[in-house]
Amino acid sequence: MNQVQERFKRFDIFGQEIRLMASGQSAFRTNIGAFMTLALFSILAYSCNSFILEMNKGKNAMLNSKETVISGEEGYTFNSTELIFAVGLLDNLGQPVPNDNNRVFSISFYYCNKSLTDTECTYIPGTICGSRIQEISQQLNIPKGYEDITYCMDEEYIKQNPEIRIQGSTRQDNFTLLGALVQRCQNSTDSNNCAPQEDIDQYIKNANLYYSYSFHQFNKELDDSPYEKAQNIDVTPMYYKVRKYIKIYFQYSQSQLEYNPFYFFPSYAQHDGFEYQNTGIDTALNFEDDSSFAQLEINLDAKKRIHFITYQTLMDVAAKIGGFFTIIRIIFEIVLFPIQSILYRLYLINCLTHQQNNVNTNTSDTPKNKTNNFLTFYRLIKSAKARQFYLNQSVLIDKFLDITEILINPLRFTRQVEDLYGSIKKFDIVSARQNNYNINQQIDELVANNNNDFADLKSLSPRTINQEMKLGSLTNFKVPQLSIN
Repeated sequence: MNQVQERFKRFDIFGQEIRLMASGQSAFRTNIGAFMTLALFSILAYSCNSFILEMNKGKNAMLNSKETVISGEEGYTFNSTELIFAVGLLDNLGQPVPNDNNRVFSISFYYCNKSLTDTECTYIPGTICGSRIQEISQQLNIPKGYEDITYCMDEEYIKQNPEIRIQGSTRQDNFTLLGALVQRCQNSTDSNNCAPQEDIDQYIKNANLYYSYSFHQFNKELDDSPYEKAQNIDVTPMYYKVRKYIKIYFQYSQSQLEYNPFYFFPSYAQHDGFEYQNTGIDTALNFEDDSSFAQLEINLDAKKRIHFITYQTLMDVAAKIGGFFTIIRIIFEIVLFPIQSILYRLYLINCLTHQQNNVNTNTSDTPKNKTNNFLTFYRLIKSAKARQFYLNQSVLIDKFLDITEILINPLRFTRQVEDLYGSIKKFDIVSARQNNYNINQQIDELVANNNNDFADLKSLSPRTINQEMKLGSLTNFKVPQLSIN
């Protein structure tokens, strides 16, 4: 039954460890160690607060993305006032082209719904943007004068069509196009105010066409939505009798968000956006029969991008805090290890010196100054004698703490007790002869009365080092039976 209990106790993982103690504590503690501990926990508290705030703000969220084919009905719907599609023309020196009443060129826009059997296009006049691009000009650091030479879609069309949908398709059967045409001025029966053809050619062949468009930038760490509105501006040079066809490709994007701060009650949200992909420019020569010298078109790619965003949980924050705490603690331990080792060795040396002084005081009548041999870290740095004393005592302490010394001590104790028995025996024989009484009888009675309490000290050996024996004071020490020759 006892063996079963002993084996059963081995399953206890909460058992108390048996340790050596130093000044009543299981670890040697110092002031500098306590200070560094407080600093460590201060850093840890600050880090906890920062990590939790980052979790609440959606920082360090996990992101996975993939591309898939867009379906026939998917696309992005812009508010007409938010979509800025602007086009302008500058000369070869970057100055505005004089284009009063469209004497040199005209810019118009179109919006088409295309299918396999039919195409419906709406042509939209282009007008000076003015204050509509004021905010964008400030964001892009564009001079205010560009507001009066840049063309946007007509305001009347925007008011009548509050939404503009950009849609893509893999089979080219259900998609939309939004574009702009830059044309030379040509006289007609309705209008006859164009500049001379030589002047128009001179302006166009060295001109710089610039265009700006709205889109969304993806940022998983934003508060409300992972998409933020952005505006881009590009410039391309124009050449004589060269027609440019500029295609701006965008990609429909979806983001699926998972909020799970407490790890057990997730919530989901979905947002969509309109991300910029790339721009392609084609050129055509000798377009004598075509008055347009530049065409820009916004296309939606046939593939969409899906983002899966998972925000941090409290378990993730706890893991980060634990890892950060481990790293900082390792750094502190590397820094403190030599200092703590020296302070611990000083503590052992001072304890040993104190015991040596007590022994010397008991054996000598002249008191000794105990403070002279008391080592401190300051004395160890300042005094060469203190350093030499530190080294000598360290060698002695290493010898005392060696496991072989600990195993030999019981044998030495047994030999000292045997020597003590011999001295007592000689002393008793001399006393018996001088006082003329039978010592055998007295010792027999003494041993007989205390025989039950006697323990044979010669039985101590390295095999029984863990046995404990209470001998009491020296006055109650039991002497074995002696015989007189």
